[in-house]
Amino acid sequence: MATETRAQTHHDVLWDGTTLYVASYRFVNDGLPAEPGFPTAMRRYSYDSARKTYSLMDTTKVNDERVEALTIDKDSTGRVWATWQQGNRIYLNATGTDGRYWGTPFAHPASLSPEGLSNVSVDDTSAVIAFDGNKIGVMWSRQVGDALDGRYWSYHVDGTPDTDWTTPVAAVLGRNSADDHMNLKRLGSSGGRVFAAVKTSYTAASEPLIQLLALNGTTWSAHTIATVSECPNRMIVMIDESTQMLRTFATYPRPGDTTDAGVCTSTGGAIYEKSTPLDDIDFSTAPKTPRVVDADQYVHNVTSTKQNLNSAAQGTANSGLLILADVNATSRYWHYHDSSGGSGGGDPAAPPGTPTPAAERPE
Repeated sequence: MATETRAQTHHDVLWDGTTLYVASYRFVNDGLPAEPGFPTAMRRYSYDSARKTYSLMDTTKVNDERVEALTIDKDSTGRVWATWQQGNRIYLNATGTDGRYWGTPFAHPASLSPEGLSNVSVDDTSAVIAFDGNKIGVMWSRQVGDALDGRYWSYHVDGTPDTDWTTPVAAVLGRNSADDHMNLKRLGSSGGRVFAAVKTSYTAASEPLIQLLALNGTTWSAHTIATVSECPNRMIVMIDESTQMLRTFATYPRPGDTTDAGVCTSTGGAIYEKSTPLDDIDFSTAPKTPRVVDADQYVHNVTSTKQNLNSAAQGTANSGLLILADVNATSRYWHYHDSSGGSGGGDPAAPPGTPTPAAERPE
């Protein structure tokens, strides 16, 4: 089933237990401004579990911009929210409670404050997540070159006017503390806890290049996942609720006995895992385990589900873990599947990844 016929599109996907939402947007390259005249579409699909088929329900327009990144999530009232960067501001939009028809896009109200904390650079992005039972949060990077640069967080209480958002707080603050890569997850079994795998712009070998930011109530803490010297990139975080583990995946330089082993490049490498208990976050002694390796080509852009692993509340009981990554040179996807409860260890002697047969990479 094709969900998009336009070239150069990226997607964000949400499954709520009954309906599949696919937000499809025309992609603009890193460092280029958003461009009007290229609508973002959201398609909704129903699922027939007996036939194992999806059926298109409807297609609606989110915005009219070609953007670098756009994400969606659904609040407790049934409204779907979206966020992106446009015109050097963080933008948002939302559907009605039918989860279908979109309103008018608007800039986050912090853009009107004296500091303009949601006024950002052309290289910045944002991400949205439902959390704490009745809230939608948005996180964004700010890299304009002043003392207020950082990674910001603001939230909206479900049912209040669209433009009512809390004053942004900095999860991390300072020059080079932010970059435009981020991936958000929430802990469904505990109120107010959000985790974000993020990238920084630090350059010294011992400084953190990817971090795990953890929100507990109203307080954010930052934990180094990997330093600049480890050359990580394109990270995600997964929460395994059965084992209370945070499992992070990122691109690192390729291991020995492969072509270009150890080469640090932003174009790819191999996918490795680092994991830690979510109530005692510490990656300093976490093993770095290869999960997806191609002997001859770079693997990159790891992805997985928005839902937590092995979570009855989120409809993934006994799910195990599945990640997907792409090999751009051969236009193929590779996957890694861990069917266990998710200790994050797995079998280090097992093959680290499996190519998905005939899975062509979309343009």
